[in-house]
Formats: sequence, C-alpha cells, structure tokens
Amino acid sequence: MSFQALFGLAGCGLLLVALAASALRLQNRAVRVRTAVALLVAIAVLVPVGDLSIAAYVRGATGDLSVTTLALAAGACFTRVTGRRFLDPRDRSALLALAAGAGVFLYPFALGWTPFDPYALGFGSLALVGVLLLVTAAAWRAGRSGTVIVVLAGILAYLAGAYESRNLWDYLIDPLAASYALALCAAEAFRIAGRSFQRRAS
Repeated sequence: MSFQALFGLAGCGLLLVALAASALRLQNRAVRVRTAVALLVAIAVLVPVGDLSIAAYVRGATGDLSVTTLALAAGACFTRVTGRRFLDPRDRSALLALAAGAGVFLYPFALGWTPFDPYALGFGSLALVGVLLLVTAAAWRAGRSGTVIVVLAGILAYLAGAYESRNLWDYLIDPLAASYALALCAAEAFRIAGRSFQRRAS
C-alpha cells in the first residue's frame, strides 16, 4: 500500500473516530473509558472487514480529506478524550470562517456556472500562493497561530505529495469542511439575528 493510500485511510479513520466520540458523548465518561473507546473505534474502522476496512469504504465515498477537515476532526477527538481544547475558540472560529469563505469561492464557480474556474488556481498558481501567504501573515498578526499551522500543514502536505492529487485546493479544503463551516456560520448568524430581534422587541 502506498504512502498516499495510508495517509488517506488514516485521515478517514480519524474522522470516523471523531464522529463516534461526538455521538457517544465521551466527554461525559471517565478518562480511561474515553481513551479505551477511542482506541477501540480506531481499531474497528481501520481493520479490514473482508477486502476493505470501514475507513476505506468512507475514503471511497469522500475521497482524501483536506488538512482542514483533519484538524477539525483531531480537535473533536482531543476535546472529547482529554476534556481540553485542541484549538483556541478564536482560532477555531477563524478556521471555520476561512473554510466557509473558501467553499463559497471555490465550489459554485467550479461547477461551471462562470468561465472562471478557481479550482485551476490550485495547479501551481502564484496568485493562490500569494493569497495564502497574505492570509497566514494576517492570521499570525491577529494571534491566530492555530490557523497559521493548519494552512502551513496543508501546504507542506501538498509539497510532500501526501495525496495523489496535485491540486493545492484538495489539501486545504473539501466539501465536508466547507459544508460544516457554512452550516455553523449560518447557525451563528441566525443566533445573532435572533438576539438582535429580541432586544428590539423588548
């Protein structure tokens, strides 16, 4: 099995463990129980059942997961198992905002609705690299070191050829991360609008 396949399977396995940890509410259990359950789930999703493991089936459906999705999944696992935060709340909010913005910028245009295809920028475009440098510089200046690490990790994974794809976008964002981020941003916007309406009504 190639390095790319192993990395992709590990990422899907991490996502499944994060989903299981959230669904089982491991944060309400004893630390030993949390750790044991997380390890058992990790083994269960990575061990082949017949020809393929559960993680391999998920990878077949979702493709390789972006570093943003892996960071969010790792954060969920870490928080559920240890009870501590993996990312600062402000860092997590900044990362979700970037994922939502990238999803809105990338996917509608990539469907061919306009002549401009931003996905093509991922094939070695200096413009995209320049924008990423500006984003990381702004995040660093704002004290969002976690966001900087995630973006740099995506770039390093791209340079290392962690996935078969040679498009930088695939390392930075995927439909799962974009959909999750957009859903949370929309929910937060509705909450803010609801609070504002209540204040006006009172």
